[in-house]
Amino acid sequence: MKWIFLIPTFLMLTGCGDLFGSSKAPGDIPVEFTDLSLGEDCAWEVTVDKDLWKINYLAFYLSQPEVKVEGRWIPLNFVNNDWQSDKVAFLQFHHACDKKLNNNHILLDANEALLSRATELRLTMGLNFDENHSLPVEQTPPLDKPTMYQSVNAGHNFFRVELQNTREPGAIWSFLLASGGCNGEDAETKPSDCAFPNRVTVKLPMAQNVSDLSLLAKLQQILFRVDLKAVTECNMAGSHDKSCEKVMKNLTGREWLRWDAPEKVYLKS
Repeated sequence: MKWIFLIPTFLMLTGCGDLFGSSKAPGDIPVEFTDLSLGEDCAWEVTVDKDLWKINYLAFYLSQPEVKVEGRWIPLNFVNNDWQSDKVAFLQFHHACDKKLNNNHILLDANEALLSRATELRLTMGLNFDENHSLPVEQTPPLDKPTMYQSVNAGHNFFRVELQNTREPGAIWSFLLASGGCNGEDAETKPSDCAFPNRVTVKLPMAQNVSDLSLLAKLQQILFRVDLKAVTECNMAGSHDKSCEKVMKNLTGREWLRWDAPEKVYLKS
């Protein structure tokens, strides 16, 4: 059985505003995790089920950017830079003091005229099959991240988070979103198929008066009712504890990512 992922449409507001009143480029979309706090050792922390956890790692890949215009999906490219290729963007959030080591912006190669007609934005948390299972020598930025790569057979981690309990530093929990059930003789054999692609589709509504695009994320929503002490690692590329499935459900069914609103208006009637 294959996973089919769809993040629901979260936001329906009414109002009006100036078209792209911000000084930044139309396709520049910051992403901020709003439920992180700065710890004493210069690290981000998050509260989960009344317990405080230090964030050792938090990053994910996005691909296949598209906007819907007049009922038709139009593929876009990302702007090429150190964090993005045409089709893939790498976002990283866990550095609390040296924020230059983070990337919390999506840069779409899209102009005002196109975005002004868009009614929806669609992104994929994941990589296409060939990019995912590429050999290390073939990987160019932003795919050349050893911390986001497992093997030729398993491919990349689409989303990775690692937490460390602040009261019990020996208590570590990590989650690796990757394709599962990939065939092949061994770890270094490229598969012809993966039973569980495990790619997450993110769909966000837009409208003709979009202004100063910005996204808010909540790690607590991804970790909602997840037992962080049941196992030390959830690796979706292989066998995993049942508690890991809750993260998958949260990624596809909870409001972990949404436009920055209602202070900023993104939709009109």
